[in-house]
Amino acid sequence: MIKVSVFTMTYNHERFVAQAIEGVLAQRCNFPIEMIIGDDCSTDGTRHIIAEYAASYPHIIKPIYHEKNVGAAVNQRECMAACTGEFVAVLEGDDYWIDPDKLRLQVEALEARPDYALCIHDAETFNDADNSKEWTFGEEFSHILPSEGDAPRTFTQLDIARYGWFIPTASMLMRATSIPRPLPTWFDGIYSGDFALQLMSTRQGPSLYLPRVMARYRIHTQSKGSTMAQSEDKFKRRIFEAKMFQQHVFRPKDRKHADIYLALQYQGYARFLGSHGRYWEQLKYQASSWLYNWQRVPLYFERRLKLAFTA
Repeated sequence: MIKVSVFTMTYNHERFVAQAIEGVLAQRCNFPIEMIIGDDCSTDGTRHIIAEYAASYPHIIKPIYHEKNVGAAVNQRECMAACTGEFVAVLEGDDYWIDPDKLRLQVEALEARPDYALCIHDAETFNDADNSKEWTFGEEFSHILPSEGDAPRTFTQLDIARYGWFIPTASMLMRATSIPRPLPTWFDGIYSGDFALQLMSTRQGPSLYLPRVMARYRIHTQSKGSTMAQSEDKFKRRIFEAKMFQQHVFRPKDRKHADIYLALQYQGYARFLGSHGRYWEQLKYQASSWLYNWQRVPLYFERRLKLAFTA
């Protein structure tokens, strides 16, 4: 039985995908793994490289070739559906793993904690232009993440909701049972599939962070974050995503966290509209932001009460 399924999405990653695959093949595991690679109809040599590896390692490399461009979310949904492992690891085609013990350490951590749903770790960001290090997530989010060498730290779903994006995608190892499969159809319309998976998985149990750099996160001009940096589609997808979190991801008692997240997305879109001279639309979305942002008030008092009783 497959212990870990690695799911990887690629699109025009000719320069990167071999490095991603090699990092998986280098894993020192005493358990079977598979790598599901979904190629979203790349127009460069990505598919040829994947096919060569699949021919050499047919028991590990299992490609999915889309004959037309279906988009990242649909590709992700189909890759996830193809995973058969007890655990599912995420690795995008332009990132790679640098620690051959990564999967073993994460599996051991989750097997020792059967009530935990997700295991994550530190990663280094680097500039693809010259391979220079930018920062590690531990350095960038030092107010959240422990330093290398410190004890592991637990994060709940509400911690992730409160802090936002601080988890490297290439670090995620989830229990397969913590994610609905197939992924819901609303997944196709959201902006950040990795953030959604983090919230969905930790609804079933907390996440354990290992303060050890075991992956590299590539910064380059072709990445989704770069190409959609200030596009209107990005803001609309984020608003839709927040509404789906309200309806499907958070428990009713925790809905205020989804409301605050939605308020932030309305606020971001309002600023975008104002920068393009669309002032009446800006006012509408700014008002929506104020409407949902009031949830910060009860949340503030809830935290103050918890601090008072634990002091």
